[in-house]
Amino acid sequence: MAGTSEKLTDFAKRGQEAVSSAFDAWTDAVGSLTSFRPSAAEAQSLLDSSYGAAEKVLASQRDFAKSVLEAGVQVVETVGEQADKVSAKARTTATRKTTPTV
Repeated sequence: MAGTSEKLTDFAKRGQEAVSSAFDAWTDAVGSLTSFRPSAAEAQSLLDSSYGAAEKVLASQRDFAKSVLEAGVQVVETVGEQADKVSAKARTTATRKTTPTV
């Protein structure tokens, strides 16, 4: 389980870094807008680059969500396997205690 915990921590860190990078890009873009009046071509370029950055952030978040989901499925499967083992052992123990000895 320690490996899964480390994966989740890594995924969270990567998600935070992606959001931080996107925020930095956004603040840079806004800062640059206050210092100049873009031409139509510059505005189009800015629009394209903004959507490109948003696409990268969205793709990163999708990958992050898939990774978290995969790790969660692994945890559920591991817990289920452990529960099955404990349940089987309990049934065996209970059967031994209730079976009369001859």
